Amino acid sequence: MSKLDQINQREREYWDENKLERSKIKKLRRHAYYYSYKRQDRVLDKLIRETFEDKNVLELGSHEWISWIKNRVIPKKVTCINISQAELNKGTEVAKALPFEIEFHLMDANELTFKDEEFDVVYGGAILHHLDIEKTLNHVYRVLKPGGYILFLEPLNMNPIYRVYRRMNPKERTPDEHALIRSDFKIIKNKFTFQHEFFDFVSVIFGFISLKIFGDKKHNNIFNKLGHRIDVILSKIPFLYVLFARVLIYGQKK
Repeated sequence: MSKLDQINQREREYWDENKLERSKIKKLRRHAYYYSYKRQDRVLDKLIRETFEDKNVLELGSHEWISWIKNRVIPKKVTCINISQAELNKGTEVAKALPFEIEFHLMDANELTFKDEEFDVVYGGAILHHLDIEKTLNHVYRVLKPGGYILFLEPLNMNPIYRVYRRMNPKERTPDEHALIRSDFKIIKNKFTFQHEFFDFVSVIFGFISLKIFGDKKHNNIFNKLGHRIDVILSKIPFLYVLFARVLIYGQKK
């Protein structure tokens, strides 16, 4: 069995058997990400309305489509893939009575089997960091039509504090996942135009303080609001991107 096959097997097992323990990080995110989720939603709303309407769309995953697309646009067709049958089932469960065609495939995103230039858009939420990014993006490039769009929301792993936290809390993620670093950006830029929005640096620190004060409630407080406002300013300073926790990447096939 190849190394990639072994990784795929572990990923499949983790998602099929629901092995992740994320209750701790979810409480922090509800504080730290409270306002950035709203900003993220505004950015996604604009991008999706501009690129998804009446288009043939591929999601790498099988569930994000419902929150990203529903009540925003009506694509021509949505195709969803996942390596985990359990995760695929989550998508099919909410895909009833939709005003557009949607289909699901049990498929490895590292080895897309679709024909060349089949899709107008390929997107995914927190999926690239579970994959061989270069191999997957080669396939994404192949299946996209000329000028087709990509849209991915991914975690980052360049801030030393986040790296320490990840090592201390291994049960929150699968063993082989790898949040994005500088070299991954270079891979993306090889085949796609590269635009981005960075989220969550100071807001994580303020969110931690807020969680300690308020517990898992009152997320819309002054600490979280202040952290978010500082982040919006800092995210515009190019060399500070390495400090942030998440990135929204979008662009077109070159």
